[in-house]
Parts: sequence; C-alpha cells; structure tokens
Amino acid sequence: MPLFEYYCSDCKARFELLVSHKHADDVVCMKCHSEKVRRLLSVFASPRGAGEDYSFDGAADAEGGCGCGGGSCGCH
Repeated sequence: MPLFEYYCSDCKARFELLVSHKHADDVVCMKCHSEKVRRLLSVFASPRGAGEDYSFDGAADAEGGCGCGGGSCGCH
C-alpha cells in the first residue's frame, strides 16, 4: 500500500497515510476531520535498471542533495 501525503485546507495540517489507490481521494483530516483535504505530490526515488549503478534518480541528484539530512541516508 502506498504512503500518501495530504494537506488540510481548514486546519493547515499536513499528514501521511498508508492508503490503497482505490481510497486515496476519500480521506478526511486526521486532526479536524474536515473533508477539505488534498493529496500532495511526493518526491520518490527508484533504482536504475539491472547492470547499472544503483544510485538514486531524480532532480534532487542534479542539485547535489536529496533532502535526507546532508547525505546521511546514503543516497550520495
């Protein structure tokens, strides 16, 4: 099940939920129970194909950082 990020327009809360794709748009706010919740775009990384270097792809690599605390996650 994928992890989705959400934002509540009423209370300005941001939260994450493990939700199936089928129910990803049927979420209410965890804090105020409002239905004015929208899904946020999340950053993700995937390994390259077999036989290639298994570093992470994405725009963050082009800028020299991956947003994981200065490279402590091992993606550099």
